Amino acid sequence: MNKILTVYDDVDPLNNVISALTLGIDEIFYVYHHDVPKRNFENIKTVINRYCDAKTHFIRLTDDEKQMREIIENNKDLIIDVGGAKYLSLFLFEMTSVLDNKLIYYDDDENCIKDYRSHSVITDKVFKLQIEDVLTLRGGEIQSTMHKPVTDKETRETLLRVVEKNIDTYPAFTRFITKVNTIINSSKYLGFNTYKLTESDRNAIASDNTYKNIEDLFTIDDKDRLRFKNRKLREMVAVSGAFLENYLYIKLTESGLFDDVKMSTVIDFAEDNFRYPVRCEIDCLIIKDNRLLFVSCKSSKVDTEALNEIYVHNHRFGNVLSVPVLCVFEELDRKYPSTYAKGEELGIFLVDRSSFVENDVSEVFASILDGTYIYDEVY
Repeated sequence: MNKILTVYDDVDPLNNVISALTLGIDEIFYVYHHDVPKRNFENIKTVINRYCDAKTHFIRLTDDEKQMREIIENNKDLIIDVGGAKYLSLFLFEMTSVLDNKLIYYDDDENCIKDYRSHSVITDKVFKLQIEDVLTLRGGEIQSTMHKPVTDKETRETLLRVVEKNIDTYPAFTRFITKVNTIINSSKYLGFNTYKLTESDRNAIASDNTYKNIEDLFTIDDKDRLRFKNRKLREMVAVSGAFLENYLYIKLTESGLFDDVKMSTVIDFAEDNFRYPVRCEIDCLIIKDNRLLFVSCKSSKVDTEALNEIYVHNHRFGNVLSVPVLCVFEELDRKYPSTYAKGEELGIFLVDRSSFVENDVSEVFASILDGTYIYDEVY
């Protein structure tokens, strides 16, 4: 039976589960000093028990050396995990460095488990957490999705064509979509995703420069009837931001570069004693090798509030490997240089129009994860 002794880490939750799940541990002893919300321990157990039946013990120390020595002496061949950067981890190392127990730590820079004495790699096949796991460890729970991702081939292909046709003037496209939605909401519905327009409404749509770039999103016949290609596309017109979110989701999932991608995720993070839900929505979540990206999508103008929002989401739900990303369909470094510069200073990765035009956008997100991303130069 494999057993491990580790120090509960309230700063980086990865240290509480990665070593145990990677090494196939059967019993885990967590030691800690200060008061810890019981929910934190439940969150750890929830993640561990999704993948194995390991026993977990959470032990508050009042006499460090005595209690830890009892754990070590009563558990033969106990593995000692000294990965946490805390006093107790250092004390545990000092206690056990002269013993024969295996000393290990999780190297989050190289994403591997190493032997502490030799610094050699024990395994680089580190357990891969899912998006839900990372959120759970920080007290978040996925409740739902605000916008369902497009799944059928016909709608996906139409959406890709429409977005790519309008990349150069995307803010104008979102204004056009908002105008169309306003018009059809006050138009007579004829069934089969079809609406009867007035002559003035038809002219308002057809005279817009964006109308020629809508591909097969909808058609208007000679009897002023506007017909959407299908129901899903009609629903998307009701929320203009859904186009960018879906486009990004399709590109990222089709690339095969990531372990998982989730779109428009609603996260509940209320404490157990709250009567009402406390929720937020994150436009896109991307994970690869335990590195989680928190992505906010903006169709056009961005400001400091947009930067602060995604920064806070990453701080609240992320870990040492997670990062915030702001994705916008404008040339952010040129049009809003002060906002771009502030984002860079905050450590927020910025994916703007040039990322879609000059590159495969999925490769840009991959560069964030592998450390090769380069910010644009702001003049």
